[in-house]
Amino acid sequence: MRETTSSHLAGRFAALIVLAIVPFGFALGLNQSVPRSFIVLSGASLLIALVGGCFIAWGIESNLEQVEDAIEQFSVGVLDTSTPILQEPHLTALSEGLSEMAQQLRSRLESLSHLSSEQDAILRSMTEGVVTIDSEGRIRRVNEAARDLLGVSKGVAEGRQFSDVLSNTEVQNFIFNATASMLPQTGTISLASEPERVLDIYGSPLFQQDGSTSGTLIVVRDMTRVHKLENVRRDFVANVSHELRTPITSIKGFAETLLEGAMHEPEMLRKFVAIIAKHAERLHAIFNDLLTLARLEAGGDTEQVEVGSHSITHLVSEALEACSSKAASKQIDLSKDIADNINVVVNPSLVQQALVNLIDNAIKYSDSGAQVSVTAERAGDFVRCDITDTGPGIEALHLTRLFERFYRVDHGRSRQMGGTGLGLAIVKHIAQVHGGRVEVQSEIGKGSVFSIFLRALK
Repeated sequence: MRETTSSHLAGRFAALIVLAIVPFGFALGLNQSVPRSFIVLSGASLLIALVGGCFIAWGIESNLEQVEDAIEQFSVGVLDTSTPILQEPHLTALSEGLSEMAQQLRSRLESLSHLSSEQDAILRSMTEGVVTIDSEGRIRRVNEAARDLLGVSKGVAEGRQFSDVLSNTEVQNFIFNATASMLPQTGTISLASEPERVLDIYGSPLFQQDGSTSGTLIVVRDMTRVHKLENVRRDFVANVSHELRTPITSIKGFAETLLEGAMHEPEMLRKFVAIIAKHAERLHAIFNDLLTLARLEAGGDTEQVEVGSHSITHLVSEALEACSSKAASKQIDLSKDIADNINVVVNPSLVQQALVNLIDNAIKYSDSGAQVSVTAERAGDFVRCDITDTGPGIEALHLTRLFERFYRVDHGRSRQMGGTGLGLAIVKHIAQVHGGRVEVQSEIGKGSVFSIFLRALK
């Protein structure tokens, strides 16, 4: 383009020179009275003026080429190119204006880039899922949390119809309703995943300054843990009420019977008082276990529990000794197999309570003449202590809930054996305040293995 412009300009000036010289030639040939020296001088002056104008035009052309270079750089986003300062008065203002425009554009683009980076960082750090959908139903943006919660693969969402990306029918229906409505929408959706997820979902139109909408904002929050805790709380209240109702009703009933006259009959008095004492002892056990749980939960973590280095062999031996009389009454053999020199960082009284609870459960649910064994070994940064019994075993559907408060596999049998339904919950919390955990493995007819993991001394 520049070569064409230069050739056109040169051609025009050549034509002007020819047009200027030709009349002088005609004048020289036709009019002999005009002095030749005057004609030659006038022609030379005109020629010099035209040649000078040509050089000036070429200079302007060169300056314009520099401006054109700068504009081409601006058009592809290179705004740090400096615009040449042109010497021609009429072009100086153009050059300065282009430089100022480039500086303003550069500043605004930097601000927009910074704002976009900040928005991306905010969306990445959010635990809530965020999805924006345009007015035609295409996904514009989706953050990492939304990908995880809604099961969206990375790099396949933006620009596609949300109905092609989101497979859950409830989610699709919610978004359809949210895009069709001009009012905010809320809902709760359960995803049939493994594990099951419960989501709170919010939808709102994206309003522009003129009141029109450019799409829909969808915000998703994972409420699985909240709903699970709510269910646990509801079950806990129901179970506590049930567990307390039986002994309280019995105590109240037998006390009223005594007051109505049975207290004057020695045999009835002794029998009813023994029943009242039994139920009062059960209430005492339940309250003690509830207080233990409350104390463990208030402790929160290892920093608030006094710990030290202790031999796991010594802790297991004391727990077995505490359970030996109950095992002897059922002719159950207690054994241990623990490697030497294994120390754990624990609070000894709490860990002994956890071990006693696990061993006592194994004895309760084992038949007479069975065997209960305790083993311990290093497992990475932990010591794994297994309590194995040869009892009836536990169905798989119960295993994930065994450590909940008051959860019972067999309500009648558990209560008959004197359990409060809080023993395994206490074991779980004792393990957690020591930075450990509990596990269980069991099969029907093959017994059970309860494992407690405690931090090993490094």
